[in-house]
Amino acid sequence: MKVERIWWRDIGPEDFFAMERSGRTLRGRTAVEIAQVPALLEFIGVDRNLPHDKWQDARIVPRVIGAPEVEAALVFRPARRHHVYELHSQNRHDERHERHPAWLPGHGWPDLRTPQSVDDAKTILADIGGLHVYVARTQSGAYFAGSTTGTELPEGWPSSCEPLFTGVDSGVITVGSGSLQNLTPLARKILEAFRDRKSVLVYGPPATGKTHAVAQVRQILDEAWTAGEAIDIDPQRADHPFTSGFESSPIAPPVITDWVTFHQEYGYEDFIVGLRPTGEGIRLAPFAGRLLDLAIRLDRQGKGSSLLVIDEINRGNVPKILGDFMTYMDDSYRVAPDGDTRSAIPVNLPKVQRSPTGDPVTEPIWLISGDSYMLPQPWFFPHDLHILATMNSVDRAVAPLDSAIGRRFERIDAYADLDFLAQHLGVSLEVATSPDVDAEHWTPQAAAVALLAYLNDEITERLGQDYELGHLYFWKIATWADLKRVWDHDVWPQIRDRFGARPDQLADLLRVNSRHAPADYPFRTRTLTGRALAVDPLMGRSDEDAAITFDFLVRG
Repeated sequence: MKVERIWWRDIGPEDFFAMERSGRTLRGRTAVEIAQVPALLEFIGVDRNLPHDKWQDARIVPRVIGAPEVEAALVFRPARRHHVYELHSQNRHDERHERHPAWLPGHGWPDLRTPQSVDDAKTILADIGGLHVYVARTQSGAYFAGSTTGTELPEGWPSSCEPLFTGVDSGVITVGSGSLQNLTPLARKILEAFRDRKSVLVYGPPATGKTHAVAQVRQILDEAWTAGEAIDIDPQRADHPFTSGFESSPIAPPVITDWVTFHQEYGYEDFIVGLRPTGEGIRLAPFAGRLLDLAIRLDRQGKGSSLLVIDEINRGNVPKILGDFMTYMDDSYRVAPDGDTRSAIPVNLPKVQRSPTGDPVTEPIWLISGDSYMLPQPWFFPHDLHILATMNSVDRAVAPLDSAIGRRFERIDAYADLDFLAQHLGVSLEVATSPDVDAEHWTPQAAAVALLAYLNDEITERLGQDYELGHLYFWKIATWADLKRVWDHDVWPQIRDRFGARPDQLADLLRVNSRHAPADYPFRTRTLTGRALAVDPLMGRSDEDAAITFDFLVRG
């Protein structure tokens, strides 16, 4: 079950004495006060800014961690006079007590000797390292109560649960909402690739979700793993009820991210370091490019990782842009994970001078943020800097990556995903691509899946897989009008460009001049003996005519 929030309360010596003293001395306070009212109100689903004269009793029914078959009411009552809430009658030796069974011996509450005074209670709590009570609320609205002892987060517990052991007074843990379940299959592949390599290249034709997947990876690193992990609860496990709600991050948080797009004018000075005017006469100073800036920021942060996204990497002159920094794409030449530099190669920046003071640092290097930093000498490239690049397989106007650079990347091929498209459109892939589909199942969604399957089979056979069409062209197909528009505006122009020098193959793909073509078939040659094609728009045709056209095109 997914946890939404966890309310917790530190049990101090006075609370412990009031809750545990013997029945012979029950006179006096037996309530536990909750001063952090806004957080409590938010936990129970009330406006945290509700004025105290509007406060009401809040009753919930938590189950017991470790024995979820046991449940009981827990009532938070306002003490408006003191501007706090209270849990009344918490001394377990009073037969009228209202203490929840999760906070009684036998259900995780420590069975300790009875304190004789507040000072004695302080000693007892010091011996066990502290005591906290908590109530977890799941996303489905169920409540579970438990308690913890100790001063350190146990191994295997989510890091966001640390206040259950170290928190002072009371508060609410707002659990992260990030979930890997929302990632596309391609984004999942990218994350997994980072478990083995520091540099990942996503390669494939347009409309296969490369940019979207990269954006998802960057977002989940920024928001989910950095801002708070999702938490699952298993109420059967008294010793370890909470676990991380998604896999451990392949890139250690906190993560610094940046994004850059390569192009023909992009150079070493933009990516690594360049000399630029400072505004002080003709003086030039070194300015860090994107990669060096990110490496310095990570080095200064002293923990976590960084990720640089390079979109359209093959649109730039990559060897020229990287220069000798291509060496540091191999993490064996960087600082080791444990900080060891014996195998690392010191970074050499020819355009950066040593400090004029003679200290073992460089002259100031200006960063993108506007401040400057003097690199220690020698300086080694940080271990946990990651690169995620995308490359369009169809674009032959630019040179491919050379082998020396290409082999430094973990390559992920991003081609059309028919299964993903069929699932998204709510159709059966087997039915849509069957040789015989009855009219009942021939919907625009089924036609879209069948059309993509047919076209990519033909394109792969004639041109190669790099020229496939992406599934995202068909992502928003809901009606025949949608499919006609996508064909006219997106699909047909792409096919025409790919087969521009192969009119005979294009004619075969479109089943031009077939004797079995339906009447008024929109794909034909302009003359009986010519090679030039005439392709009429589909948007001016009826839905029935379009359905017949697509049916004949994909099955003949």
